[in-house]
Amino acid sequence: MGRLLPLLGALALSLGCATVEATVFPYTSICQQINGNLTSASDVIFPIQAVSYQQQTQHWFLSSDQNPSCVVRVGSAQDISRVLQIIRDTQTPFAVQSGGHASNPGFSSTTGVHISLSLLDQVVLSPDKKTVEIGFGQTWADVYDKLEPHGVNVVGGRVVGPGIGGFTLGGGYSWKTNQFGLTCDTVELFNIVLPNGTITTASQSYNQDLFFALKGGKNRFGIVTSAVLRTHPQSRVWGGLRIYPSTSIPALLNATRLFQTENTDPKAGLITTLEGGALGTTALVLMFYDGPEKPPIFDLFDGIPFLVSGTLPNRKWTNFIASFPAELKLNLRGTFASVSTSTLTTRFLDAIKNETDSIGLTKGLKTGNTISYDIEPFTNYGVHATDSAFPHADSPLPLNLYFSWTSAAHDEYWHNRMKQSLAMLKQVAVEEGIYSDSFTSYPNYAISGTTAEELYGAANAERLREIRDIYDPARVMDLAGGFDI
Repeated sequence: MGRLLPLLGALALSLGCATVEATVFPYTSICQQINGNLTSASDVIFPIQAVSYQQQTQHWFLSSDQNPSCVVRVGSAQDISRVLQIIRDTQTPFAVQSGGHASNPGFSSTTGVHISLSLLDQVVLSPDKKTVEIGFGQTWADVYDKLEPHGVNVVGGRVVGPGIGGFTLGGGYSWKTNQFGLTCDTVELFNIVLPNGTITTASQSYNQDLFFALKGGKNRFGIVTSAVLRTHPQSRVWGGLRIYPSTSIPALLNATRLFQTENTDPKAGLITTLEGGALGTTALVLMFYDGPEKPPIFDLFDGIPFLVSGTLPNRKWTNFIASFPAELKLNLRGTFASVSTSTLTTRFLDAIKNETDSIGLTKGLKTGNTISYDIEPFTNYGVHATDSAFPHADSPLPLNLYFSWTSAAHDEYWHNRMKQSLAMLKQVAVEEGIYSDSFTSYPNYAISGTTAEELYGAANAERLREIRDIYDPARVMDLAGGFDI
C-alpha cells in the first residue's frame, strides 16, 4: 500500500503561483486505485496537500503547469509498471516530470495522473568509475555535486535547472559536447518501463531499435527510470559570465563568429545571448574552458568593453555551473523555439540582433518579460555522433529563442511572434547558404506543434513510427503530452 495522503475531489486552495478555485478533479478514483496498488517505495499526493503538490508539479514556466488529480511519486520500476497498467486499462491522461524544464504546455503536465520521478535520485558509480547510473528524478546540479568528490564527470546540462530525464531523451547539448558529443551519445544503457508495464533495458546490444529511439525521441516509448552514462576525469576549469552593453554588441558578435570559425580546441565552449529590452539590447556571454586557465581563443574578446565579468580561473566544476542563474522562475509564461545552421555569418548574426532589438523595444505592450536569442558556436562535434533519433552528425549549430511574458491573454501573440521571428531567421540562413534540409529542430528547444519530420527528418520520423508500433501498439504514451510522431 502506498503512503496514503488525504484527498478531495473538489476544493478551493491557493498553490503559490496558481490558484485553484472549486476545481473538479475528474480522475480522483483512478488515483485511489493507483494508491491501493503501490508499494511503500512510492506515494500518492492529492491536491489538499498543497505544499507537496505544488513542489511536485511546478515548472520553469507557469504556462507549463496544470492541476492534476494527483501526483504519483514513483520510487521503483515495479511501481511505475503498476501505474502504467492502470493508466492503460482506464485510458487516463498522464504526465511524466523529471526536472520541470519543459517549455511546451502539457508536455510534462496533465489534469490526470502526474507521475513525478523525484524519488529516482540514485547516482551509482561502477567500481572502475568508467560509467555511472543516474536516476531520472534529479537535476544536473544534483548529479554534479555527487560526482565531484570522485573526480569524474559526465556530459550533462550547462546550467543547474534542467532535469536528467527530458534533457537526455532530447539529445543534450553540453559544455563537453565538442569533446564527447551530446549526452545521448554517451549513454551505454537505458532502464525503461514500457507502456505495457514490461521492465527492460535498451542498449547497443539489446533492444537496439529502442536504444536509437530514446536518443532524441523524448517520451514517446515508455518511462525511462535511469541511464548508464560514460564518465571522464574532471579537473578544475576556467570561465564564467560576462555582461556587455549594447554598444559592444557589434564587436561581440564578430568575436563570436570568429570563435566559431577559428576555434580548434574542443575544450573551449561559448554561448552568446542577446537580451532585448525597452532600453536596448544587452548581451550575456557564458565562457568555458575545460582546464584551469584561460586559453588563447578567448583573446578574441579582449578589449571589448563589458559591464560585469565573472570569468575566473581554477574553479571547481560545480562552482562554475552554479554561477549561472537557471532555477525555477514562477509566475512567468513562455516557450522556446529553434533553428540550426552550419556556421555563423555576419548577416545572420545581424539579423538576430535586429530581431532582438525590434521585439525587445515593444515587448511591454504585450506583458513581455524576456526576449532572448542564444547563439551556440560549437565545433565539429558530429564526429562523436551515434545512431540517434535526433540527427546531428553534420554538427548543426542550434539557435535557441526564449520568450517569456506574464499574461495568459498574450499566449497566442507571443507564440505567433516567435514563429514569425524563426521563419525570418531561417530565410536569412537559406539565403546565406548556411541552412541544410538535413538540419532539424533540436527537440529540447523546439516549440509545440513542431512535426516529427521537422524534429528528426523524414527517414528517422518513419523509423520512429515503426519502433513505436512495436513497443507501444496500444498508443499508451499518446495519453501523455509531447511531440506527435
